[in-house]
Amino acid sequence: MAHEIDTTTGKAAMAFVGQLPWHGLGKELTEDAPIEVWRKEAGMDWEIKTSPVLYKADGSEDTLEMPDRRLFYRSDTNAALSVVSGKFKIVQPGAPLEIYRSLVETTGFKLETAGCLFGGRKFWALARCGESIKLLKEDEVKPYLLIASACDGSMSTVAHFTSVRVVCNNTLRMAVGNNGQRASVRVPHNTDFDPEAVKEQLGIAGEVWNNFSVGATSLAKMKIGRDEAIDFVAQQLKDERFEGMNREEMLEGSVALRNIIRLFEGDGKGSSMKSAKGTGWGLVNAVTEHFDHWSGAKNGDKSRAFERAHITDKAAFKVTFANELLKMAA
Repeated sequence: MAHEIDTTTGKAAMAFVGQLPWHGLGKELTEDAPIEVWRKEAGMDWEIKTSPVLYKADGSEDTLEMPDRRLFYRSDTNAALSVVSGKFKIVQPGAPLEIYRSLVETTGFKLETAGCLFGGRKFWALARCGESIKLLKEDEVKPYLLIASACDGSMSTVAHFTSVRVVCNNTLRMAVGNNGQRASVRVPHNTDFDPEAVKEQLGIAGEVWNNFSVGATSLAKMKIGRDEAIDFVAQQLKDERFEGMNREEMLEGSVALRNIIRLFEGDGKGSSMKSAKGTGWGLVNAVTEHFDHWSGAKNGDKSRAFERAHITDKAAFKVTFANELLKMAA
């Protein structure tokens, strides 16, 4: 199942407002549905319980306990979730929704999607937090606040602003990885999750979204040709093999460069829209799509191996790329 929506209890653990998700799963709710209804329909009305990790060694009748390890399991089905360090701090499935309780009541946030993935090991809640913007009166971008966590160590608890509507595991990965210049808070699982502290660190949603809106609009108005795009991407990739090469040789020798330009020139999602076609916004989207969906070492390809070795923080690379392009647009 590409969506990885949790179906442990026999129904899809997801709720949404508005557009039906691509996978067709989940319970549609109204905008004014209370948090308690969201918790139930999104399959988040259970708790993570803990148990010691016990085992029997060969030839022994004694039951032994694994030191500094705990097993997490679901309170509703008793299904095992994960084995983690004894220092792992639990974030309960309902926590992402709870953080929105006061935001919905006092700031006009509107919950849009929430749910559980991988049998309940990951969970998220997403809310609209402002008015959408239209780049060049065509490409609509909506502002969301995402709060997500996991109980298996696969990700920290995150809270940040995004333009990605999360409805499945792939879109969750996109939203977490595509943070751009927006405010973000990450809480590692060896630290207590404090909802009030997270809200304070995030700052004012309107200000954050306005800053993003200005940058995105500038990039959408920035015209950039094929040669200029190749030169700029190559400069940011910093691949030492490019030295002395012309543009076609660089494209031939680098999967990353070739794929980004391919996405930029029409194969990327939304690349044919007026705001993206031949613009800085389109180039940023091509880079984002490459690193979110195409990047990684594969089949011994030297270019992919170089990318994996030298671009270890893809999120930071995307932020730097957008910032450098914004300097050109200024």
